[in-house]
Amino acid sequence: MFGVPVNANIVYVSLIQTGCCKSEFDSTYPIHLNGIISQNEYRESIENINRATSSKKGFIICGILSTLCIIGGIVLFIVGIVTLKNSRSVGFSALFGVGIGVFILGAIIMPIGCCIIQIKRSTRIREAISKESMKYSTRSPTPCSWRLSVERINHSAYHNRRHATLLYQLAIEIGNSVPGGYPSAPHRSNQVGPQPSSSFFPSNPNNYPPPPYNQSSEGFCFQCGSPRQNPNSRFCSSCGQPFNKY
Repeated sequence: MFGVPVNANIVYVSLIQTGCCKSEFDSTYPIHLNGIISQNEYRESIENINRATSSKKGFIICGILSTLCIIGGIVLFIVGIVTLKNSRSVGFSALFGVGIGVFILGAIIMPIGCCIIQIKRSTRIREAISKESMKYSTRSPTPCSWRLSVERINHSAYHNRRHATLLYQLAIEIGNSVPGGYPSAPHRSNQVGPQPSSSFFPSNPNNYPPPPYNQSSEGFCFQCGSPRQNPNSRFCSSCGQPFNKY
């Protein structure tokens, strides 16, 4: 399955379960990539990425080791009890302790092994996606970049308990030419913003605003708007324009 969010420039390809311990990205061709990536190229790239998602061998090895340790621990535990009973001694049997230790080891091998496999798997997937993204990030006329999208989803459980699961998706950003699938920088326009009004921030301190319409012409110069410093002066001290008298 694949989905297109509100931003139509991004196509999400879901990771679907194809087996007991196997999951792959959906190879169904998204129609939104028509004219950008051909169907053969898309399927080839998805196959290359799906090879990196395979962790079946690692899970099988962890399962076998965990099962052997648990079974071996139980056997040693039983043998230790029987030996202790037949010997009629009050002491502690070594097999009894070894059995408990091996059983605990088998119980923790599986979860720790799964965490390690999951981390290595995510690293392999990111490297494979980054490699495929390099093929299309510089393509013209419409480049696109591929990246791994990981989303944490919280689920409500019994007695208001919640557990989280990770949702892995392949995000294909159409029109993003950044190599490696990293998001592009925000667009910055070269348009110059509005400049401050000259009435509040005059560029020249001598450029005073013109007087209001209803003010007398004797107090200001009609040429440059400078105030009349001396009432007896006949010419403006800034521009030399004679003051009008009415």
